[in-house]
Parts: sequence; C-alpha cells; structure tokens
Amino acid sequence: MFTNLAISLLAILAGSLGMLLLLIVWFGGRTIEPELESGLDPIRGEKDQAAIYDTHGPFIPMPDHLRTADEMIAWMTQELPKITADPPK
Repeated sequence: MFTNLAISLLAILAGSLGMLLLLIVWFGGRTIEPELESGLDPIRGEKDQAAIYDTHGPFIPMPDHLRTADEMIAWMTQELPKITADPPK
C-alpha cells in the first residue's frame, strides 16, 4: 500500500515537472518583438506621416530651432495662436 502511494506521488510529481519543463522550453525561447512588417501600421516614413497629417487639416510643424521644453511652450502659447488665428488660404 505504501509502495503504491509512493509510486503515484512520484508519477504526479514527474508529470508536473515534465509539463513545466515543456512549457518553459516551448514559450521560454520566444521573445516579444514589435512586428515592423505589420500591414496595420499606416505610418512607415516621413512622407507617409506628412500625407496623413495633410488629410486631417492644416498641420503646423514646430520650428527646428526650439530645443528646450520652455522654448516649445513659449512658442505654442505665443506664436502658434497668431499663426492659427488667420490661416493661409
């Protein structure tokens, strides 16, 4: 009786460890990487980004000379309203 119980417990333990090892081998080698070749991503380059922005109305790019966050905020609060108040036609 004790022998049957020991064999059953060892079989359960071996089966559990085997399944755990199988799961580790099966899923452990896979890494999560973004799919760059996905057909769902419409933005692939700078020309595509400009085309998407052009379809949704006027796009005003931020000037390249702005480097710090304070300069960008000052430009957005002072200059950008002047530009958007009278849009070119």
